[in-house]
Amino acid sequence: MPKYQHHHIHLMSHDAMAAGRFYETMFGATILRSKGANGLPRCNMDLDGQTVLISTVTEEITQISNEPHQQLGLDHLGLRVDDMTEAASQLKHQGAEFLVEPRETMAGVQIAFLRGPDGVNIELIQYPAGE
Repeated sequence: MPKYQHHHIHLMSHDAMAAGRFYETMFGATILRSKGANGLPRCNMDLDGQTVLISTVTEEITQISNEPHQQLGLDHLGLRVDDMTEAASQLKHQGAEFLVEPRETMAGVQIAFLRGPDGVNIELIQYPAGE
């Protein structure tokens, strides 16, 4: 069987560079302007060693949901944090819209969801120290 490894996550946006700036501002991603296969602008992004590509799509692409786990395609990005309280405070200060406030889901595990650009939901998750 061939060996499979993670390569990238690919998001779609009506404004790829604006979406990339959100991830740059909120999470410290590094962004680089590129061009997608469709000839429209694309944002190539490094988010803690993970490659995330954001392609610009035309305005008729509108499939967006208002809730986590309710849309086709990519539902959410998951980002691990070491301090949920500090992360939530900082993100709120920067204007992030939380869909689900930080809460404990099982002993010592906290999650929260916030809205990213173009209907992409972002999950923050904190595990107990050492896990």
